[in-house]
This record gives sequence, structure tokens and C-alpha cells, in this order.
Amino acid sequence: MALTLAGAAGEVAGRFGFTGTVQVARFGSGLINESYRVVGAGPDGMGSYLLQRLNPQVFPDGDAVMANIRAVTAHLGRAVARDSQVDHRRVVLELIPFANGALAFVAPDGARWRLFRFIEGTVTLDRVTEPPEAFEVARAFGRFHALLADYDGPLLATTIHGFHDTPARLAALELSIERDAAGRVGSVRDEIEFVRARAPMVEWLERAAREGRVPRRIAHHDAKASNVLIDAVTGEGLAVVDLDTVMPGLLLYDVGDLIRSVTCSTAEDATDPAAVTVRRDLFTALAEGFFAGLGPVRLAPAEYELFVASGLVITFEQGIRFLTDFLDGDLYYRTVRLGQNLDRARVQLALVRALEEGRGELEAIVRGIVGQGRP
Repeated sequence: MALTLAGAAGEVAGRFGFTGTVQVARFGSGLINESYRVVGAGPDGMGSYLLQRLNPQVFPDGDAVMANIRAVTAHLGRAVARDSQVDHRRVVLELIPFANGALAFVAPDGARWRLFRFIEGTVTLDRVTEPPEAFEVARAFGRFHALLADYDGPLLATTIHGFHDTPARLAALELSIERDAAGRVGSVRDEIEFVRARAPMVEWLERAAREGRVPRRIAHHDAKASNVLIDAVTGEGLAVVDLDTVMPGLLLYDVGDLIRSVTCSTAEDATDPAAVTVRRDLFTALAEGFFAGLGPVRLAPAEYELFVASGLVITFEQGIRFLTDFLDGDLYYRTVRLGQNLDRARVQLALVRALEEGRGELEAIVRGIVGQGRP
């Protein structure tokens, strides 16, 4: 087999059964896993494939991650196949098993490599700037939840414990404040005061779940624009990707993350938090798209009631995480300049304030969409 790229990725491609001349090139800008596009005669015929190395430090139980992905993609594939108008190969990731039927190849360093069929003619958005983009990203996630509403497969494992445990995130911040490992607490007194004044917010979603008002469902846990493949020609939202954190959770985690990542008027690391607002046009398109994707699937009353509140909680949580990392000395989130994590934290907290100020109007938008029977 002739390769255009030497190294581990090329060797692993051979392990998966590629033959002849094969092109292997780095793909995407992900910070967690390594991704490669492989073009050639592969285990499922000539074509393009996505080869990924699962980061064992972030996902120590790689077998659980892969079992979840197999179960979820199998269910999604069956659900989509019932609709003759949909090309299931463009809206559902297709996992290609390893040569011996295993879900992944385990390298000598313990890392798992997995192979998907590459969905051609698609792009991803690092940031949403126009309402049609917000609509399509949210519609893809709404459809994702609709298709999983009747999931009856194996019980999914929790691949990262406490991923959206907002109370635990706040407790971790308080420990970081107490340690002051990087000597930075004195520079963020205002941010700490802002967070502490809103401490009760961390319980909003978890209390609703404990009381049974919000059902436990399957959630993606990282619902953002870059995790939706967009048709490069039509602009249609197709497949939801990056399924490593798909596990039991709350639908509102994903709604909140969409609101957080889609509706902000500035970049995540903007240096002027005073410029942060909630773009109403993007929020409206997001809500319309999400409910369009859900179709006839109805949510629990509290899920509608907490739609906007979920954005507040998840944005608050992310602000806490950025602030914690800044106080710890920038150990988790990659930075390219001094103070970047503090800027990120300030943008999130400014977005919390903007969501608070606009909450009544945003909730009226949701009620209008749901009340008019849209979609």
C-alpha cells in the first residue's frame, strides 16, 4: 500500500484493510481527538473515510465510548431509513468496524482508532453569523433528539462523569479561589462577586430533574455549530457529529449549549465584554429550527418553560469553567495569549447578564413559536 503520509495514521489505515494507493491527510481543527481523511480502497470499497484517534486521557474508557456510538448510530440509521425521502448516509455517521469485527483498533499506546465513512460535500461552522445557519444547526440537533426519543437499545454508559454538573463546577471554582495557585484571585474580584451572587442558578436544571419535571434522556452534551455537518451547496444541516459525549442527560443541556454558542454577538474570546448582546434574530431562528427538527415529538411542560433558563445555566457553567482554569494557571483550555481564558470567562458572564435582561422577551418568542403550532 502506497501512502502520502507516513506515521501512525498511515499504519493504522493499513490495519483497517486499505489497499493500493491511499491518501491520508490531517483533517479538522479539533483539540481533543486526532482526525484524518483517508481516500482510497478501504474496507467498505473505494471512497473517503474519516480516521480518528480517540484521546485516552480525556476518554479513559474507550470501549464505553465506542459501544455508545455503535448503539446510537445504529438506532439513528434504522430510524432515518424509514424515511424514503432522506439519504441516511448523509444524515447519520456510519461506523466501519475493524477487520476482526471490533469497534476500534487498539494501538500499542492504548489509544483507540476508529473509522467512519466520510460524508462528502459538507462543511462545518466555527461560528454562526446568520439566522439560516442558526436554524439549520438547531434543526439538526432537534432532529437528533426526535430520532432518539424512542431509543430502545442498550443502556448507554456515562463517558465523562459530571460533564454538566453545574453545582460541582461552582464547587471547583471555590476551591480554585481558595488555592489561588497562580496568584490571580485579586484580579478577578468582580467576576467572583458576579458568580457568587448567582449561585442558586446552578440548581435550576438539576432540581427540575430531581423533582421529575424534566425527564432524563439521551443528550449530546456538546451541542454547538461545529458539531453539525452542513451541506456545502444547500446549507442544510445534515449529521450531528462528535458523538463521544452522547450519554444519559437532559435535553436542556443541549438547548442551553446551543443558546450559549449560537446567539452571542461576539467571539467567545472577545476582549470587550461590554459588546456582548444576545442576537434576537439568531435566537428566534434557533428556537424555530430546534422545534422544526423535533417535529411531532412533544416535550415535557418544564422543558418548554426552562428553554431560555437552560441557556442561562449552561452559559453560567461555561463561564465558571473558564474562570476556574484562569485561576488554576490555564491548565485545561488551550490558550494562545495571556489572559485569553479570562476574556472567555468575561464573555460568558456578560452573556449571562444579557440573557437575564432579555429573558422575558426570549421566553415570549418561545411561547409564540410553540403556541402557533410551528413547525
